[in-house]
Amino acid sequence: MRTDVADAIRTVIRRDGPITFATFMELALYGPDGYYDAPPIGSDGDFVTSPHVHPAFGMFVARALEPLRHALRAEPFRVTEVGAGDGTLARQIIAAMPDVSYTGVEVSAGARTALSDIDGVRVAAAVDPPVDVVIANELLDNLPFRLIRDGQEIRIDTDGDTFVERPTPIGQDLRDLVGSRTTDELVVATGALGLIERVAAALDRGYVLLIDYGDEGGGGPVHGYRAHQPIEDVLSQPGVVDITAGVDFGWIARHAGTFGLHAFGLQQQSDVLLALGFEEWLYHELATQQEQLAAGLGLEAVRTWSARSRASMLVDPTSLGSMRWLLLATDDLPAPAWLNTVQEANHRSAD
Repeated sequence: MRTDVADAIRTVIRRDGPITFATFMELALYGPDGYYDAPPIGSDGDFVTSPHVHPAFGMFVARALEPLRHALRAEPFRVTEVGAGDGTLARQIIAAMPDVSYTGVEVSAGARTALSDIDGVRVAAAVDPPVDVVIANELLDNLPFRLIRDGQEIRIDTDGDTFVERPTPIGQDLRDLVGSRTTDELVVATGALGLIERVAAALDRGYVLLIDYGDEGGGGPVHGYRAHQPIEDVLSQPGVVDITAGVDFGWIARHAGTFGLHAFGLQQQSDVLLALGFEEWLYHELATQQEQLAAGLGLEAVRTWSARSRASMLVDPTSLGSMRWLLLATDDLPAPAWLNTVQEANHRSAD
């Protein structure tokens, strides 16, 4: 537990009474000295994201963006990444698209400071126009959410120095948002839904690419991560443990529709990357490895093999390949060819 973060949460609870789970997340993850003030991402951190596994991920995202640029006829091509973190994906996309106008958005001051050191990245605290494409990679699952369990809202209180759950009646504001949804435990993604509203307001004409864990019909369960291990008790170490839940993409898509954004079909990352040429790229890497071996460059060949093995995680359906891509667009814009390719392949496999 980071004592300063925990003390800040206790202060708010003493002043306001039990707080929503979303407020707890906001303070623990994004408050001063919170978890994302210095994102602990990578092999030496708490978890890895696709861009950290292999730089080819950013190259494939750039390939996915090219037909969007063509449809928009955008010059300059203005891309905003929300939740840009340590800037790994930003570097990869800029390397593949040197003429892109790139903005990295981060709430935490520490993360914004780190982003400011990257050439070609404009740093901002919020999404603001003009923008052609908004990207959010593994962000929605970490945005603050409220929590309903067994017909009551779970709020966070203190018991001495310990943080505890306090079931409370559901208020009308939350009841209106939830509607008829009923499950034993319901993650109400207030942060993600609010982000969609802000993005829609900033996007006059363009696309939104959301990449995350989740599914069409439901989010959850709530869990944390530390040192690459799942953590069940997300209250005991605020500021130290990540807090997350799978994304209900169906809810996100419907909400986006009320703000003028059309949702194309939800796709699995493995299918998207294969449609973007992952298999051909992998064969090229294998050929490079064989050329290095033939030239007596054993160490380089081992490095190429190791990187190629890591990259395979991006399309492994038991690993990062299981992530979902959801593309949103203003109503006048078409689906890109790679999305049509994925949908046609899925139809063929279903027949």
